[in-house]
Amino acid sequence: MRNTIGQGMVATAAALFVMWSPFGEAHAETTKERVLREGRIVVGIHNRSPWGFREDGTGEATGWHPDILKAAFAELGVDDLEFQITEFGALIPGLLAGRFDAVASGLAITPQRCAQVAFGAPDLQAPDAAIVLEGNPKNIQGYADIAADDTIIMGAGRGSVVVTNAKAAGVPESRMLLFPDIEANLSALRAGRIDTALMASPTVIGLMAGNGSTGLERALPFDVGEASTNYAAIAFRQDDLDLRDLYDQQLAKLKTTDAFTDIMAKYGFGEPETVADGITTDDLCNARP
Repeated sequence: MRNTIGQGMVATAAALFVMWSPFGEAHAETTKERVLREGRIVVGIHNRSPWGFREDGTGEATGWHPDILKAAFAELGVDDLEFQITEFGALIPGLLAGRFDAVASGLAITPQRCAQVAFGAPDLQAPDAAIVLEGNPKNIQGYADIAADDTIIMGAGRGSVVVTNAKAAGVPESRMLLFPDIEANLSALRAGRIDTALMASPTVIGLMAGNGSTGLERALPFDVGEASTNYAAIAFRQDDLDLRDLYDQQLAKLKTTDAFTDIMAKYGFGEPETVADGITTDDLCNARP
């Protein structure tokens, strides 16, 4: 399987490619038709473990969502995945602008995002989690602790769902610092500019397993209060529902195999991150904010 890290703008492509029906009628080629014809799909990631990132040394794109997408489309002959790296906050704008055909990099399904993109089926449960300095000096064990202590400043990713959850739990915006990436968030924590860095639990699992976690720890337990659990999924354009539906069919097959279990284990995921039966994209998209 060939994986490349693409650079620059990628046009929505193939929109001008004309297909001919058996009845002699011409129609513009859809993204699904082009992906299947070429055996190639362009994918947006934000270069963050464990969601979608480039491995040090090899430069190969991997991660939870890229691995899921590779496995889901493999039997269809779509084995050329070109990965475009961008900031997290630019993933949806890049998808809508046609820079890539799908986002495979840890987007949580929310009603607000559902108004912009077409999510595939939820593939991972991702409750909020907190990283603190070793020893948890301010004894942060949940959003209520952050909200109640006027001296606590929290950090979060710009555009992340944890910001919405923290606000709902009573944390004022004046005590939040928002960062464009994880590195800036953790640097602020180490420098004492913030007291805790909030992220999705799979992200925290990946960070704590890496070499850059010295002097940091995960705050356990961390009570999110009434905050809804996040569910992650791969996103497509709303004009590409046929491509999304094809992916969902392949994902449903994949979830019944050992390959899916192996991908879960590869990133340290287990029962707490497993999506329960009955959780659907439609329900999550229609949930009250």
